[in-house]
Amino acid sequence: MPRNRGRHPIIWALALGLPMTASTFFFMDEGADSGDILSREKVPIFFTEDAASLYERLTVTACRQITVFTAQLSSGRFPRIPQDHSMATTWRKRSMKDGEIDWRMSSRSIYNLVRALTRPYPGAHCVVDGSAVKIWKAEVADSLFPDVLNLEPGKVVKVGGSDVFIKCGEGVLRIIHHEFDKLPKEGTYL
Repeated sequence: MPRNRGRHPIIWALALGLPMTASTFFFMDEGADSGDILSREKVPIFFTEDAASLYERLTVTACRQITVFTAQLSSGRFPRIPQDHSMATTWRKRSMKDGEIDWRMSSRSIYNLVRALTRPYPGAHCVVDGSAVKIWKAEVADSLFPDVLNLEPGKVVKVGGSDVFIKCGEGVLRIIHHEFDKLPKEGTYL
């Protein structure tokens, strides 16, 4: 499939909450990821995984593929699968704005954004008093707060230890690793 060509494939796949990605090797042509396919292996994306763990699994998959197709190339017998360009989609280059958390998003969408941009990437962030605050790890905490439907997005519903629980457009997000200079107070808004 020629879907999802272009830049930042790990980040986009996680940010969009896709259940599957692929490790694909192409023959080079004038386009971006548009050449014939030499090797493609699907890789499931687990809900608990982040950019670093998916990157590691894709690297293992790619190394296995390289072992197979280098032998095929040496023998002169290798697949060359043309792509159906009418089915192609292309991901655009991401900007810093794409990493900004909008608390009107669902807790799941924000969780996907955080796990997509965690290390080794630049991190998702929210803006507090005009400054970007990096959020490195979070989890969906909807079940812990069943009675928050009447709260506005961005409200700090609980602070416990270094964890901060924020009401989202739908649900609650638990922020686990972050770069707040000082923790926001319960009842305030981000």
